[in-house]
Amino acid sequence: MALEKRILLARPHAFIVSEMRPFLVETGYSPVRVESLSQLSQELRGSLNGAILSTAVTSSVDADVATVFRLIRQAHPHLPVVFAGMASFDTMKVITERAVHGLVSAPTISSPRDYRAVSASTRSSSFLVLRKEDLQPGDSHSAAIKALRAYFS
Repeated sequence: MALEKRILLARPHAFIVSEMRPFLVETGYSPVRVESLSQLSQELRGSLNGAILSTAVTSSVDADVATVFRLIRQAHPHLPVVFAGMASFDTMKVITERAVHGLVSAPTISSPRDYRAVSASTRSSSFLVLRKEDLQPGDSHSAAIKALRAYFS
């Protein structure tokens, strides 16, 4: 039996659930949706291949992006974290920088098209940003699958 490749939907939003979940399954991962901070804490005790954080204003988890990121880093300092949303890449980059501020000194933030595989030693300061457009059929979709598999490997 193959080991399950669990990806935590740590701060789900409707976009993350409706669009990201099927994308993760297609990519070979098993998404684990979190509904509360207590469930987040419980899931962080288990084995994970990565986490995805919605940058949306609202989520079923009653905490902002920076708070959820901090909780993930406390439990899994080197866990790959993807930031996902519907804003432009430039806006997503600013949101990601704010979320990791104080925990990551010089973050590298990439889109799927620009992503280059990183070593295990730099993975905790490198972040992949996925936007809704990256999940649509076509070249962006293919680039997103390739980047996600490399990032979570």
